[in-house]
Amino acid sequence: MIGSFLTASAASCLLPPALDHSPARDAALRRMMQGAGQREWSMATVRQVAGDDADLLFPGGIAEVAEAYFDLADRDMQAAAHGFHSRKLSRRVRAAIMFRLHDASGYRPAVRHALSVLMVPGHARLLARSLARSVNAIWAAAGDDSQGVTYLTKRASLTGIYVSTLLFWLARGGNMATVEEFLDRRLADIARITRLKNRLMGRPF
Repeated sequence: MIGSFLTASAASCLLPPALDHSPARDAALRRMMQGAGQREWSMATVRQVAGDDADLLFPGGIAEVAEAYFDLADRDMQAAAHGFHSRKLSRRVRAAIMFRLHDASGYRPAVRHALSVLMVPGHARLLARSLARSVNAIWAAAGDDSQGVTYLTKRASLTGIYVSTLLFWLARGGNMATVEEFLDRRLADIARITRLKNRLMGRPF
């Protein structure tokens, strides 16, 4: 149920606007992720961990903090994937997702709390934008340059893979080998569906 909700949310906003960021906001977010631990996310927690300027840095409140965190994670993922090279686009996509999850492995509870903030009904638009940005960032990190309908269909397909893998990681991310196996199965499923579709439509594959 949660996976379907998150996938539908991201699919509803495949072209989200870019999010503003600054060194000061990024520094506050990093302190938040490292210092919040198991605590529920609130502006009081942000002020305790990131300092009294938190209200000025994030005037939109805790939802803005959560959205800004996922944007920071997107940018960190793209930086980490920059040095990865493979002739296969699917391998580059896989690497980008795993770079992201490995980077966040030390503060999985905080990621769960950030996602929970955006899953509040009143924050549905922020959730959709955040997930869509993450999917777009994965494709960008993989070096995809598709346009038009292909651009949209690729992102719609990856949304389901990313959301299900993120939820699996949140639930069982203590064993990253298991997470990688789960992601590989999902990517293989998409590859089989694509080959079947191309065969039915008479396209090379």
